[in-house]
This record gives sequence, structure tokens and C-alpha cells, in this order.
Amino acid sequence: VMSAAVRAKGGLFLEAPVSGSKQPAADGSLIFLCSGDAEALDRAEMGLDAMGKATHYYGPQAGLGTRMKLAVNLVMGAQLAALAEGVALAERAGLTADDLVTVLTEGAMASPMVKLKGKAMAARAYPPAFPLKHAQKDLRFALGLADDLGLGLPVSAAANELYKRAKGEGFSDADFAAVAEAYARGYRAHPKTAPGDESAESVEATG
Repeated sequence: VMSAAVRAKGGLFLEAPVSGSKQPAADGSLIFLCSGDAEALDRAEMGLDAMGKATHYYGPQAGLGTRMKLAVNLVMGAQLAALAEGVALAERAGLTADDLVTVLTEGAMASPMVKLKGKAMAARAYPPAFPLKHAQKDLRFALGLADDLGLGLPVSAAANELYKRAKGEGFSDADFAAVAEAYARGYRAHPKTAPGDESAESVEATG
């Protein structure tokens, strides 16, 4: 709608959502995901190059840049939810989150996100680089897009529920690594009561 309105007035339209948060922005290493008028991209190139390390163009159809961002953030959100599950399992099994992150960063799954967010989960400290409420919003939008396209995404749908749970625990404005709190605060597959306390309530996973 916006692109049509701009073009109807004789203007050029370019969308350029980014992949990257606070530190990449400060470092000038954002990734721009663009679609719209190629001429507008040519005019913006110098500015985008000053702020980012890469610019990708997906053609003249407005909205494709946003769709790419949703796909990227869907993968990121689901990956971090899986990391939170791994941390929960390791800690419940007598290991530590630091133990797990060390192994992950030494193997094929190594990534800056695993290293940084794994440390945050281990410390249970979540200074916001990408607020959890925004990560959950992007998952919701991505799932809505998939539904419109007739595509089921069960893994991402399950991850979305974990972010919603963490939001309900008061972590909306914390970094999205706080999805780990969905487990740290008692999320488990089957209800159990504490030994000697048959009246204790436990939280049951809803999938």
C-alpha cells in the first residue's frame, strides 16, 4: 500500500529492513535486506554502505525485503529457543550452561549468537540488544505469513509459545536470550510435585 502510494505520486520506493542489533549498528556491520525500485537503491547505496557490511536486493516487488527479515528472524528465534532447551537439559542433568556453550562453540554449531547468548543464559543476565518482545513479534508475523501461504511451521510455532511464556514471566524488555527463563522458572513436560509437598502446583508444557 505504501509503495503504491509513493509510486502513484511519481516517487521511488525502497524498503531496507536490517539484520543486526545494537552492536552491529554501532560497528557499521548491519545487513540490509532490500526490495523496491533499483534506482532508489542506487541512490541510497553510499549511505547503506556506511552503515552496513552487506546489502541484498530481492527485486522490485515491495515487501520481499520484509519477508526475508521475517524468515531470518524466524530461524534465529527458533535456534535460540533450542539453545534454551539445551541449557535447561544440561543443567537438569548435572552439567552447566557454560559446559554446553563451550562444546557448541568448538563444533559445527559454533556461531556468534550461541557464544553470546549462551553466556547470557548461563549468567541469567539479559541486557537488551534485541528485546524479547520484538523477537516474539517477528515470530508471530512470520507464522502469520506462513499461514497466509498455506505453510505449517510447527517447530517455530512451538518456539513462539516459549517466547510468549517468557513475556508472561516479565521478560518482554529483556534480551531475547531470556527465553531461557521459560525453563528456569519451571517449564517441564509433565507435572510433578516437590517431594513431601503433594499440594505444590507445577507448570505443565502446553506445546
